[in-house]
Amino acid sequence: MIQKFVALLFAALISYAVFGLKKKTVQVKVSTDKIKIDGKIYLVHVVQKGETLYSISKAYNVTQMEIAMENPDIYLGIRVGQSIKIPVKVKDDSTESEEFIYHIVRKGETLFGLSRKYSISIDDIVAVNPDVETGLMLSQVVKIPKSRLNTLGTASVEVKDTAKFITHIVQKGEGLYSISRQYNVDQDVIVELNREKLVDGLKLGAELRIPRVTDLAPTAQQQPHLGDSLHVVTDEGVYIVPRPAHCNTFNYTTEGRPYNVVLLLPLFLKEFENADTLAVPVQAPAKPNARPTPVKTGPSIPAKALGFLEFYEGFLLAVDSLRNAGLSVNLTVFDTRRDVDNVTSILQSSALRNADLIVGPVYPECLKPVANFARENRIHMVSPLSSNDYLQSSNPYLFQVNPSFYSQLREFSSKIDLCSDRNIVLMHEADSLSNNLVISFRDMLKQDISKCSNSDSVHYKEVAYKAGSVAVEVQSKISHSLVLDKENVLLVPSENEAFVADLLGHLYTLSNYHGYKIKVYGLPRWQKFKNVQLEYYYNQQLHLFTPFFVDYNSDGVKRFIGEYRHTYRSEPSQYAFQGYDVGFYFLSAMMRYGIDFKFCLPDFKVDLLQAKYRFVQDNSLSGFENRSVFMIRYTRDFDIIKAENDLTKQGVEAITIDPSVKENKTLLPLPSYK
Repeated sequence: MIQKFVALLFAALISYAVFGLKKKTVQVKVSTDKIKIDGKIYLVHVVQKGETLYSISKAYNVTQMEIAMENPDIYLGIRVGQSIKIPVKVKDDSTESEEFIYHIVRKGETLFGLSRKYSISIDDIVAVNPDVETGLMLSQVVKIPKSRLNTLGTASVEVKDTAKFITHIVQKGEGLYSISRQYNVDQDVIVELNREKLVDGLKLGAELRIPRVTDLAPTAQQQPHLGDSLHVVTDEGVYIVPRPAHCNTFNYTTEGRPYNVVLLLPLFLKEFENADTLAVPVQAPAKPNARPTPVKTGPSIPAKALGFLEFYEGFLLAVDSLRNAGLSVNLTVFDTRRDVDNVTSILQSSALRNADLIVGPVYPECLKPVANFARENRIHMVSPLSSNDYLQSSNPYLFQVNPSFYSQLREFSSKIDLCSDRNIVLMHEADSLSNNLVISFRDMLKQDISKCSNSDSVHYKEVAYKAGSVAVEVQSKISHSLVLDKENVLLVPSENEAFVADLLGHLYTLSNYHGYKIKVYGLPRWQKFKNVQLEYYYNQQLHLFTPFFVDYNSDGVKRFIGEYRHTYRSEPSQYAFQGYDVGFYFLSAMMRYGIDFKFCLPDFKVDLLQAKYRFVQDNSLSGFENRSVFMIRYTRDFDIIKAENDLTKQGVEAITIDPSVKENKTLLPLPSYK
């Protein structure tokens, strides 16, 4: 009981700290709009500019804690236009006012579902509840304008039988977003058709009812332009769910303004320069030949800061490129160091409060407070280097550029044609079944194989041995899993350099002296191995997956390298490429769609240097994760090939290198800051 009291007292103090420190307040107008929930009566108060939780509590003669307990989402802060419940003791049980019906959001409810429930368009709901556009929250009060009831047009195509639906079994790693993209069906429609199965969230093995959108033959009037809208099916019929209007209508030339961008990087400036902030004047218009001024470089730069400085330099070149195309940007750069207290102090800056986009920080301990700040203030934020996805689940304003390793593994499995007439062998260390990596990958493979129409005839085996064992015994064990008349595809989910070197040595012998056709698939970390003979990579036609790959023969890469050399008098690293890609992608999106660009990203395509971003949002409350992965193949004539779905021979593009140069210097992945 004492612990509970202390917890409540602490929550109250936090509430006061967050909501009660405004210097200037306005007179709070007490609402008379009432709703009834579970037999309890509430007044519905719409937050006005200048109001605080403290002033609202005083106006209604209730405590801040009482309000907070009835509005679970209030810990994020109160927002202008937000509807909050005020507990009162009245006899009136009305749930309506003269203008509105007040709907309390229940678990599993969606904006699409509310529009169907009240026969009102989503746009009409958003018009009086601007904060719902980014998703609904449990216990949120949504105003339904009575004047717009029954204005939603009825569907013109009816669903006549259940043949219009298919059953999807949820697999490990899947989310509502990925499922919706797989079937080209809106997330809200899937939720609406499977409400009872999603009460406690998306569960592994759940059977979802999915409409067969592709089976429909809409009329000419219904047929949308590509990317403009989406046909979805419910029990009631077919509906067209439009993209946000601004995705098609935004014009930066007439509607845009200078965007405020903040870059948070651990530059450790105090160790070589007496400054904490770099204010970069990059506003348009610019002189035709103007170039960004590089930060001080030289031998005094700490080694730990060099990569991040190069990221900053690449980012500057992206800003400069878009500036010349007409974009105006106010860029402010803060040195976060690896110091949470310093980051907390930076968050008090007006530059952060007025930001349209935040890029960084890098380290996880610094990311968390910035992510919370971005969510509370509804500012889009980019995590440029970290692969840790623990912040993704509850922050719809967070973009993670570096995919989590699990996501990479999932993409890796999906790119392998497991249904073909090849011999598939999973190779791992003898004691690795205690390794979550191996277990997860094996489960993915088995799930993918189960989806094959010929799953019963798929050639799949597993082999495990201990590195350093007697060569003859190991080769005999491996050879028993191989076949001479088929291509043998060996999948090796190991990051143990000693095991990989040992295995490739054995496979070299088996392929060169015994005639087995062998292809090996490995992990990104293999690119960093120092003690594995590169001849093995080429001989075994090694396949690696990686989220980043630089094609040094592409015109765009050549132009960037030339610009980087001219500006900074040095060669660009992977950090520089990453900085340019991040800056160019997100600033281009803002230039094309405005600050609400995230709703338009499924149709956004732009050429980058080392990546091909594909951001996925698992649900309306989660963040966005880049899940694009390249497949890299080494060939026996010492070529490196970027091969998408290589086993099906699709999208193969050769990149020739000098056979005499066996340094794997072009494929090193960016470090992941976990």
